[in-house]
Amino acid sequence: MSDDILIQNEASNDMTVAARDLVKRFGQLKVLDGLTICIPRGTTYCLLGPNGSGKTTFIRSIVGLIRLDGGEMEVLGRPISRVREIISRIGYMTQHKALYPDLTLQENMEFYASLYGIKGARRRARIDELLEMVDLEDHRRRLAGDLSGGMYQRLSLACTLIHDPDLLLLDEPTVGVDPRLRRTFWEYFESLTDGGATILITTHLMDEAEKCRIVGYMKAGRLEAEGSPVAIKRLAGLRPSIRLWVDDSKATADLLASSGFEVIESGDALDVFLDSFNDARTVLDLARPRDLKLVEPTLEEAFLRLSDIGRGG
Repeated sequence: MSDDILIQNEASNDMTVAARDLVKRFGQLKVLDGLTICIPRGTTYCLLGPNGSGKTTFIRSIVGLIRLDGGEMEVLGRPISRVREIISRIGYMTQHKALYPDLTLQENMEFYASLYGIKGARRRARIDELLEMVDLEDHRRRLAGDLSGGMYQRLSLACTLIHDPDLLLLDEPTVGVDPRLRRTFWEYFESLTDGGATILITTHLMDEAEKCRIVGYMKAGRLEAEGSPVAIKRLAGLRPSIRLWVDDSKATADLLASSGFEVIESGDALDVFLDSFNDARTVLDLARPRDLKLVEPTLEEAFLRLSDIGRGG
């Protein structure tokens, strides 16, 4: 991402996180290598990248758990040196177990509510709402240490949300969570961002990344690509296509090629690559297929393609 874009973003008051040239070393290993990234308010931003690309290090630096070796960053309008002033407006769900195993689900949530001064009727209502959202209301008297991995993740998310944070940092939040509940979580996340909250998430589940409004691809401590899921696919050189079954594949392929379309024969079908799905009508008018199938490349394909860049792949 260019410095001009960052400067334009930093001039706006609509950035939850604005970072420039972040550097973090662990011994001789440079985990963040000039990372520049801006995260707008009221959006879901997904960080993708190979293991070791610096995603978790960046998230931990946002809450001051890691001291940076270089660069500048503002979080919720405060320089990172003053992050303690706004820490109560941030929720952070880590990959590590942070709950008390000898406390019940109810007691864990009451403890986290007390950390943020949430008391009385408000606390009871908030706990009831979140336990219902994560489908644990019938287990509130169980010990956290007796929960399965997926249930533990659900409780951890509920505790992270207890104080209704403005910035939610979620590091692999749905590991072990079944698809039905993941859908519920994402509906809840959308309601949060519609209300102005910002969610920064890391995940290895590409269907979750597809739900985010912005995707950033990190590699070797730098932001290599950023944009909507569709834009990331295009940056990786991937385009949508339409598979056609026609009566005369050779004649149809020649016709489409003469009209400027890239066509590949695939068995008894033709794959026609599009600059956008808006071109599909033209293709159909020219080919008049017996059958067809629209194909949008996946973020997983883009991830693999971007991961190969620089490896000679």
